Amino acid sequence: MMKKAFFLLVMIIFCWGCQPGNSEKSATDNLSQKGRHYYSNGKVLYETLCSNCHGEDGTGFKALIPPLKKSDYLLEDLNRAAIIIKFGQRGPITVNGQEFNQPMPANPKLTNIEIAELITYIGNSWGNASEEMTIAKVEAALAAARKN
Repeated sequence: MMKKAFFLLVMIIFCWGCQPGNSEKSATDNLSQKGRHYYSNGKVLYETLCSNCHGEDGTGFKALIPPLKKSDYLLEDLNRAAIIIKFGQRGPITVNGQEFNQPMPANPKLTNIEIAELITYIGNSWGNASEEMTIAKVEAALAAARKN
């Protein structure tokens, strides 16, 4: 009887340890339900529009395309990310101590919600952990950029 109880206990512990998410925090744990929805939609947008240059894993492409994975440049200002996604980027930038000077094309057809979804996905993927982006934040960032 003691052997059966011990065996059962070992099996329960083993099975519990194999449950998904027990050993690793999910990328969307810090997001609201709406944020999780944005994350899912943002993933599809990223795979379609961004992964060709920035990579499926967000690591960029050597010295040409900057990484988004654990990118200090991205994570320090998500409003700037909204502006870059919508209007593009020209000129040198420094990401994680490395200079990049490859232009990023504008995406003028993206809606504010699509930009919020993209930033929510990118900001919470590959070890990144940021707040979710909202439509209101995107609108404010783009309005401020238009004034400049």
